[in-house]
Amino acid sequence: MPHPLIDPGLNVTAKKETRCLLLQTAQRLLGHQPSAQEETRWRLLQAASEVFAEVGYHAATTREICKRAGVNLASIHYYYGDKAELYREVFRLPFLNECNTFATLDIAQASLQEALRSFYGWLFPATAEEDPMQQLFMRLHAREEAEPSGVLGDAMLQAFRPNHEKMQALLCREFGLKKPDAEVDRLTFGVIGLATVYFHNRTAVDNFAPHLLEGQKARETMAQRLVGYAMALIEAERQRRTQAGRAKK
Repeated sequence: MPHPLIDPGLNVTAKKETRCLLLQTAQRLLGHQPSAQEETRWRLLQAASEVFAEVGYHAATTREICKRAGVNLASIHYYYGDKAELYREVFRLPFLNECNTFATLDIAQASLQEALRSFYGWLFPATAEEDPMQQLFMRLHAREEAEPSGVLGDAMLQAFRPNHEKMQALLCREFGLKKPDAEVDRLTFGVIGLATVYFHNRTAVDNFAPHLLEGQKARETMAQRLVGYAMALIEAERQRRTQAGRAKK
């Protein structure tokens, strides 16, 4: 029986589409047509994403993953070591530069509003319901939240680090700092936390206000509002610094 938080609609067509999309992503990241070994790695990631989303980490078997990927049973051990590391790698997929628009943004050229829009737009993509890979990642996160695997550890934190550091750099730019101080650290968590709270407390959102994230328009509105909230926080900090500077004179 499917888990109530997981959309069981992973039909054959969707599987083919997501597999094709992931291999296209691999080609763009590699800069060339994947070799046989490279393609095997990406097929394993695709098959693992599907299986983990459907049945969860503990119920997923390496045999089923390899069968769906069309590869030798020993492939997981050869490429990833074990099922746990393959699971961690699947959760790192959305943080690849190809997927992570904020991580690749040139903050020296982008305005503050553009940078924030890129960050929140990445977390709340308007087209999530139309993108098979995005749907798959959403199912994975829902499954992990409902049935914690206990194997992710700090894998997600490390994957998110480039985004955190880029947000710090953006705020340093706004305040004319060479490196973050304690106030920038506080503000970085505040600006990021405006969005991540919806993921860490997704069960609460789904129960208390499901309309906030359901549908393209809802996600577009969410991203727009978060940009506005973040701009207000940053402006408040700018004013605080200005007043503190005047008080010292």
